[in-house]
Amino acid sequence: MPPFNLLPKVALPVALLMAACSKNPVPPPAPAGPVTQKETNTWILDSMRYFYLWNNTLPATADTQPAAIAYFNRLKYSGDRFSLIYDPNDLATYPKYMLYNYGIDFSIVSWPGAPGGAIGVVKLVLEGSPAAQAGLRRGSYFTRINGTAVNSSNAAILSAALLQGASGTFTLAAVNGNTVTENATITLAAQSLGENPVYRPGVRSINGRKVAYLFYNYFNDGYNQSVKGVFQDFKTAGANELILDLRYNPGGSVAAAALLAALVAPGINEQSGFAKYSGNGNLGQRIISFKSALSVPESGAPIAFGTLEPARLSLSRVFILCSNQTASAAELLINNLKPYTQVILIGQHTFGKDKGAVVISDMRTPKRMSWVLMPISYNLANAKGEGGYTQGIAPQYIVDEFSKQPLADVGDNADPLIAKAIDILNGNGRTTAPINTPAHSIYFDTRRQQAAANVVSMPAALFR
Repeated sequence: MPPFNLLPKVALPVALLMAACSKNPVPPPAPAGPVTQKETNTWILDSMRYFYLWNNTLPATADTQPAAIAYFNRLKYSGDRFSLIYDPNDLATYPKYMLYNYGIDFSIVSWPGAPGGAIGVVKLVLEGSPAAQAGLRRGSYFTRINGTAVNSSNAAILSAALLQGASGTFTLAAVNGNTVTENATITLAAQSLGENPVYRPGVRSINGRKVAYLFYNYFNDGYNQSVKGVFQDFKTAGANELILDLRYNPGGSVAAAALLAALVAPGINEQSGFAKYSGNGNLGQRIISFKSALSVPESGAPIAFGTLEPARLSLSRVFILCSNQTASAAELLINNLKPYTQVILIGQHTFGKDKGAVVISDMRTPKRMSWVLMPISYNLANAKGEGGYTQGIAPQYIVDEFSKQPLADVGDNADPLIAKAIDILNGNGRTTAPINTPAHSIYFDTRRQQAAANVVSMPAALFR
């Protein structure tokens, strides 16, 4: 997942990265001498003029005064939430995420009986992490971060301070009805942690159907063979239904998303369209086939479509569990499966990223610019041209996972989203009415932060 793999031992799923691109096929001769702010800002503006989706909003000349990050952010269109800039040589410019620093993801939710009127609910714990060794698990509660009671106004501030520190403390709590009892305080050290995104695969029997289940937390090409093996096991077990749990999946590799789509969808071949990209006048439009998407993973070897046949389930429908943290390539998968199979979506509206980015770096020798730009460059759609999900993709069945406390284990039939899928499999297909009042107000969510930072993009090799 270059260039973020430059960080040691950390899988930072910040974006679906394209191979580095230069502004022109034959770059002009590089100037000599120290790099000035004028040169840097001119390079940023010229790159944006060529690739940026909203390039008609850019100024005619570069402002030579602001620093690079400030200047890039000033250039962004007012409706652009996702373009970013970073320096691979400066770790301070990289985003940090709770799961990969402390081994947990959590939400801060309203809870009247807690000291601050709110409580932390642990949603996911990395297996083998210090957090797991300290006894934290999905469904654990805490009331304080670094000794301060969490509430509606400080949740984001306390969490941000955690990510900037070398360690942090959590005051654990037990909940019995409306009574909250504070327990021990644990200390976790900030680390660089990686994740195996494949959780709890298995097949269960429901109403005479063999139902496969997979919780997949990030599209990582390093686990493509593992995912293929899981589906091969599903097929051997006779699975004829699938519950795909993407509720916290913030995106990742397009090749990994295409792989999963190919394993699920019936009636496709390697030339079938997987994604449509529409850019500005310089970039144009193009439909990417499954063969093309699989040929350029972010890491590892290309995937031949024919090698997937022993694992392909070719299902007439798929149940996908989602939330407002389901973003980027996860939304791409949901939307791009729709031309080929029935997608039954259960949970909450997804995040709403129907845009793609190009990664731009200085390809000259010697390199003058250390910065890497990721300007939004494409609108995304499926093979039928259907996209436009800027407000998220709406589920047919609205379900709040926090309606049942404590949170059930990953893959547990008692989980509200899984229970709804089972309910449908058992013959109750009635669409859920919109929920007027959620079980708990969510004040802050660590995974949603990560979903906000991810950007969909495609390897530049697809456009050559």
